[in-house]
Amino acid sequence: MATTTKKTTAKKPAVKKTATAAKKTTAAAKPAAQKATAAAKPAVKKTAAAKPAVKKATAAAKPAVKKAAPVKTAVELSVTGNKKIGTLMKEFNKQFPYLRLKICYSYARQAVAKGESISGIDVDKTLASVRRADSGGDISIGGNKKIKTLEKEFDTVFGLYAQVCYTEKDGHRYYTSGSADDMTLAAFNKKCEANGCKKGEWK
Repeated sequence: MATTTKKTTAKKPAVKKTATAAKKTTAAAKPAAQKATAAAKPAVKKTAAAKPAVKKATAAAKPAVKKAAPVKTAVELSVTGNKKIGTLMKEFNKQFPYLRLKICYSYARQAVAKGESISGIDVDKTLASVRRADSGGDISIGGNKKIKTLEKEFDTVFGLYAQVCYTEKDGHRYYTSGSADDMTLAAFNKKCEANGCKKGEWK
């Protein structure tokens, strides 16, 4: 019986060795798992490295959008004393193809009130040479200016009688009056175009 007990006791170190070997195996597996996890992390960082490329592409596209949207400014005619009347009339008709500008001496206002026909000033003369002696200054003509405002400015600044005119499709010529004088030059030019008025007849 004593011999059997010793044999059983001798088996215990084998169990310890097995447990120790298991611990070593588990411990050896941990570094491998850590290495595998650590090796996988740089792959995630590489994905993050792709972001700057997207930002660069977006930033590079912005200037193209800015270039595609140029802002246009409205052109205004400058009316100064040294400008010839004929030159002004041509420029006005070019800006407003369905309208004409007629420049007369101030006394023509009374003739129009009486229903009489009037003649314009020689187109080769400058505004300074025909303007009223006590007048002075310049004006500008833009599409947003009302017809009555323009005609009043010619009277105030140059001492001249100006009329905005148009030619209907049947060839008859008229001066603006009534509600037409309250319209802007651009709006009335558009209305004349819609009504089939003739264009390009600045004289």
